[in-house]
Parts: sequence; C-alpha cells; structure tokens
Amino acid sequence: MSERKPPIRSTQEDVPELVQAIDRFVIGLAERIDAIQDAELAGAHPEIARLAGLLASEADRLGYPGLALVSRNAISAASDRKRDALQDAVVELTELAQRVRQGHRGAA
Repeated sequence: MSERKPPIRSTQEDVPELVQAIDRFVIGLAERIDAIQDAELAGAHPEIARLAGLLASEADRLGYPGLALVSRNAISAASDRKRDALQDAVVELTELAQRVRQGHRGAA
C-alpha cells in the first residue's frame, strides 16, 4: 500500500501581494498540466519545453519550488528527447499539481 503524500502549500502564501496570483495559478494549474500532457502525447517536444518553462518560472515566483524543479526536468527531457524521462516528469507534474490544489487555502 502506497503512502499518501501531503498537500503542498505555497511558501509565499503569506505575502499579501501574491495571494491573488497564487489563486489564479492554482485554479489554472489543471489546465496547464493537461496542455503539457497533450503535447507529450503529440510528441511536441518544443511545445512541452515552452509550457513547462512558463510553469517553472511562475511556480518559482509563487512559492512552489518542487513544481518548478520537476517542470525543469520536463524541459530537459523534452529538449533531449528522452521519452521515458519525459513521461516520468509529466506523471510527477500531474501528481504535484494535485497536491498543490489540495494544499491551496481555497481547497475544500
């Protein structure tokens, strides 16, 4: 039986000027992950790198360093056309996105 991993909270959640940006980021996260998954299925490596790069940048800024790191792993795997590593990164991004949504203050 696998251990359930804890929700992920933003390290910036107490910064008042970032609260709305974090809300928007978390609300749009599923759609962004879907786009990365679609690009992976299509074999669109440049698009994966572009989407993951935008995600990494915003995740860094808004206090999700783990999500940013895995996004960079996806960029590297896509750029090097390492299919297995890319698939692993996309699976991990999907799982992290679920944990981010669970950890968001608006999650019910």
